[in-house]
Amino acid sequence: MNIGIIYNSFAHKRLLPEEKELRDTGIAVGRHLVKLGHNVQFFDMDTPPDIEKLCRSEIEVAFDTSERIRGDSRGEGYTAALLEFLGIPHSRTSAFYIALGINKVRVKHILDYHGITIPRFQVFSNDEERLRPDLKFPLFVKGVATENSIGIDEHSLVTNRQQLKDKVRQINTELKQSALVEEFIGGREFAIAILPGKVNRTMPILEIEYDALPPNRRYLDYDAKWITQSDRYQKTTPVHPENLTDKEFNHINETAMRCFTILGLDSYARVDMRYNDHTLYVLEVNQNPSIGEDGSGFVRTALDFGLDYTAMINALLQNAILGTI
Repeated sequence: MNIGIIYNSFAHKRLLPEEKELRDTGIAVGRHLVKLGHNVQFFDMDTPPDIEKLCRSEIEVAFDTSERIRGDSRGEGYTAALLEFLGIPHSRTSAFYIALGINKVRVKHILDYHGITIPRFQVFSNDEERLRPDLKFPLFVKGVATENSIGIDEHSLVTNRQQLKDKVRQINTELKQSALVEEFIGGREFAIAILPGKVNRTMPILEIEYDALPPNRRYLDYDAKWITQSDRYQKTTPVHPENLTDKEFNHINETAMRCFTILGLDSYARVDMRYNDHTLYVLEVNQNPSIGEDGSGFVRTALDFGLDYTAMINALLQNAILGTI
């Protein structure tokens, strides 16, 4: 089969850690598809001639690992839309649902409407807005449309109005977007990866273990995700959860699958949750989790599910093909 690998090379800049992983993921996917016997052609979305070449190509399906256009994370939606305009089936969720999911606030409203428990939240377009009386400190602050934990740092968990004001201002000015402020949910954190196919399936649950960190740092910030030599990265190791009852285990998996269905997703995804005081809160639905060959949570759970990297890539490819039948 003739397959196009749609990726970002970031060739014209010094790569940030998440950008290096994005580039390397596209290269790894291509290598494993060659192992499976396919003809592979790469299209770099950072190179305008490659975009033109994609429009003239005769590829049968696209494995889309691109997440940027001119550095803009909304580019993942643009790429999917282009592929759909060209009539090329691809490995991502459809462009409409990608665009829908980029804004965390829209996702929260949809999940809340369908009865999914989420943290209370408020959106701040500037740091002069007043905090709603039903929102109590501590609160967590991040951008409404960021990914890869960009903008999340040691100041994201705020305990007073001045800290809130400072962090909101940082999000507004540095990320040039509104700030999402939500109640901070303590307790256990779970990540549930979903493998798409004729039957969508949840894969083994991962728990983020925070016991080695002080209570005010028990969350995944940018360093914990990307800076491998950092103390935060070393002390936030995913583990398989223990001491879950059958009822809790089923509730976590069923909630993840409900979110997947409610949001209309049809490709690989991950649902992040916190469990506190017998209540399960959905924090975020990641419709494009990392599938980096080295160390990503989705790949780790696929291995536990019985799929090595080549088999996992083939499963995602077959799901893209299935969508055209």
